[in-house]
Amino acid sequence: MTAIYIKNRLPSPKCQAQTPFGIVNGFRPSVKHMRVFGCRTFVLTPKEKRSKWDPKAREGPFMGYEEVVKAYRVYDIEADQVVISRDVTFDESTFGFSPTLPQEIVHDTALDTESLTVIGFLPLLVTVTDPIRTACSA
Repeated sequence: MTAIYIKNRLPSPKCQAQTPFGIVNGFRPSVKHMRVFGCRTFVLTPKEKRSKWDPKAREGPFMGYEEVVKAYRVYDIEADQVVISRDVTFDESTFGFSPTLPQEIVHDTALDTESLTVIGFLPLLVTVTDPIRTACSA
């Protein structure tokens, strides 16, 4: 969904350099809130949900934008779930997230599919069989 969210806010040559979002809504979209996908983030834990010695934020990679509310989606590795929050700090200079990779995998330059599966990452292959029609493709 993040890819579609971004694509609808980019100018299209088929739409005379307008965005699909702009054509449908009648105004240009704001892109000030857009962030680097997969960058390191820190999600604030509300005071009500933490004790005195708990950390104020939890770390995880940025996963995208929430559809229903103006918020970000961040994967919380410790809780193994996606957290939706507006209180997010971004470190866009750091891409990816690997808190507990084994040393032999970190120093190996040629990763194969088997080693990725062992550490919890699966390769994703996407094939498009039926292209999606937009308001601009006529």
